[in-house]
Amino acid sequence: MPYELYKILHFLGMFLLFASIGATAIHMANGGTRDSNSSRGLIGASHGIALLLILLGGFGMLAKGQLGMPPWVHVKLTIWVALGVILAVPYKFPGAAKVVWVVAPLLGVTAAYLALYKPF
Repeated sequence: MPYELYKILHFLGMFLLFASIGATAIHMANGGTRDSNSSRGLIGASHGIALLLILLGGFGMLAKGQLGMPPWVHVKLTIWVALGVILAVPYKFPGAAKVVWVVAPLLGVTAAYLALYKPF
């Protein structure tokens, strides 16, 4: 597949990921519960598909660019894992929903910085 297609898949994954995290965070911040979230299945599926697309697109771009596994990629993978786990945080700790609303985009910006500037 062309490099550009991997990039589009990566971006689609990011959009789905932040939409699902945001939907969960807002639902819980507004006093919702796990049981009252009628879209929980859709949100969970979107989150899982998003993580898969991000991984597929990211590793596809690495392979096409023949970059190997530089250290900044390891940090991005750690961020990817954190964003995978973060969806459960508002359900487990409803008071943390507003924190998730702030932290998730900060993790995303950090990942973008690493991809653009490849600092190490």
